[in-house]
Amino acid sequence: MKTKIIKYLHQEMGFNTIAFESGVYDVWKAQCSINNGESIEEALKNSLFSIWAKRKEFQSFIAFYDQNKKDLKLYGFDNQITGKFGEEQLVNDLYKFCSQNQLKLKLKHEDFQLLVESMFSSGVFDEGDITYEEYKTALTQLLNNIANKPKSEERFYWMQIIKNLLALAEYHFSKEIVLSSFYTTSDDNIRDKQMADNLLEYVKSHPGEKIICWGANQHFANDMSSISAPVLKEFVPMGSYIKNALEDKVYSLAMVSAADSIYLQNKWNKTPINEDSFEYYLKKNKKSHLYISSSLPEMKKMQSNRLFSPITFVEARLDLLHDGYLYFDKVIQSTPIVIDEKEMTKKSELTKNQIEKENNIVFQQAPDNSDLKVNALNEVLIYSKRTPYQIIKKAIDNLNKNYPSFPFNSNMFSNVATNIGDVICLDLDFVSEQYDFPYTDNYRSTKQIKELRWNIKNGYEPQNLREYHGLVYNNPIKYAPFLDNRKFKKFIFNLEEIIKYDNKEVFVISFSSTRNHSTYTKRIFLSNYTGKLYVNKEDYALVKIIENWEVTKFPEEFKQGLELRDWLAKYTKKEFVNEAIETDFVKIDNLYYIAHSEITLLGKLIDKDNESLNYKTIINSFWSDFNSVNPKEISNKEEQHLFGKINFNKIFWDSYVLPKKQ
Repeated sequence: MKTKIIKYLHQEMGFNTIAFESGVYDVWKAQCSINNGESIEEALKNSLFSIWAKRKEFQSFIAFYDQNKKDLKLYGFDNQITGKFGEEQLVNDLYKFCSQNQLKLKLKHEDFQLLVESMFSSGVFDEGDITYEEYKTALTQLLNNIANKPKSEERFYWMQIIKNLLALAEYHFSKEIVLSSFYTTSDDNIRDKQMADNLLEYVKSHPGEKIICWGANQHFANDMSSISAPVLKEFVPMGSYIKNALEDKVYSLAMVSAADSIYLQNKWNKTPINEDSFEYYLKKNKKSHLYISSSLPEMKKMQSNRLFSPITFVEARLDLLHDGYLYFDKVIQSTPIVIDEKEMTKKSELTKNQIEKENNIVFQQAPDNSDLKVNALNEVLIYSKRTPYQIIKKAIDNLNKNYPSFPFNSNMFSNVATNIGDVICLDLDFVSEQYDFPYTDNYRSTKQIKELRWNIKNGYEPQNLREYHGLVYNNPIKYAPFLDNRKFKKFIFNLEEIIKYDNKEVFVISFSSTRNHSTYTKRIFLSNYTGKLYVNKEDYALVKIIENWEVTKFPEEFKQGLELRDWLAKYTKKEFVNEAIETDFVKIDNLYYIAHSEITLLGKLIDKDNESLNYKTIINSFWSDFNSVNPKEISNKEEQHLFGKINFNKIFWDSYVLPKKQ
């Protein structure tokens, strides 16, 4: 429907710019990408919030834009980083812009990049390297210096981007979370004010353009003065700034429905419609679509509505909130597009043999009749004077050499066992086929469960492999933050000893981090992240990795690992206490593959009376049968993660030999 409205506004009324509630930088890069002839679909996937760009319902807009791209422009008005463009390129482009224009950003490039990543991925302003005052002073000074440069499109964008970075930092540094059932609270005021500035500055710089804005209703509210409901009345939306500045030159159209249920915590919950509400009036008309103008006399009265919450009704004058309303009788959940993770470089598509051939690696041995004379020494152990940081840097530099840089198949056996209190409530074995991308690419492995055996099923039955995060994202070479060139210096490393491991000398290095958020832990919960690394002295390969997460704060909405079903349904809360993963590697044809992992999850269940019960899950996994010759791909659509889809195969299990750790 939004595509149809945009099509009408463009073709019949001359609107030529579509402004999305997505990052200023991200959408700017998307427009540049489109101008250079690159794919519109990819440009929007890399810039817009995924709730639009990665949904099937949005494809009609992509097709429309593609047909009319010569006459249309994109703009983003959000102050956040919302896509791959911003995540990967914003900071580098900012320093490049400064260098080209004799400007200086008085912050260390690498530290600034990590800080922006912390805000983007963890929602944390991490003062470990740059204080908030240093950040604010440096960016404010840069902003003032750019303002003195001649006006240009590039100058306009970088001024807005820097203002956005300042607002983003202010939000994450000063925010106090306000818990409520509303979509928006005073938490959003910093963001909404900056979004308004982004739009108004664009209008000022592009006076001839007619602009369509696409975003969530609540940000486009014109006037909140009629609302007295606690919490909500403190919210100052972007739309109020826009309406105040542009008056009748702006029109706010809200999309509304009268849905009476909401999908939360894996189930539908009823949310009845009050009979005295605006939504009830719309629903009882039994029209598939209904347009209501705020100029109607009835709209000037105080009415109960649920425009700011999926649950809570409040009183407001609807004519002040929006200029018009478009009602939808039927609404459904949007349909995610499965992203094909095989978008890879040519090197990733090569088989192992092809890579060896291309690199022309030849080893020669001196013949037995050689005249070479060798003076043999008794065995001497030579200990490196390298610091642990030098060792880890060397390990990072050798990742491509030590681990597979091509796709391959393997078989994975896993045993999952859960104790709750004194009760063994679960013990299951399964065997799956795995398709793995190169270890140094970010694409996760895909899996097909082939065989399943329930040993114990005592009132609790997991439904999906995805309930166990560590089994889906089971490769520390891909995901461990201490193997990131930008981050490893922020960890504390200690060289504890040099020992023999699998008949090879290895450095044993302990690690820890003073940062407890996801940028440095790769976990959604806050935790103290520690562990040990076993680094082969000969080739600097990590041959064993031990990771431990001691949970310091666990978000209630995080449900992975143990669903509260069956006889566990009486417990209203679940918390992780600790997660530990030990990963072992095996060397095959001069490359290291994951051969074994053991995951231990400790937690507690809490009932409505605040009584708790401890639980423990141990997952033992073994990999075998590595094959890189014409590997069989398992696409996201073909993956089989549901345990209920697999029937017990007695013949298979009667002859199956359980693997053991070497």
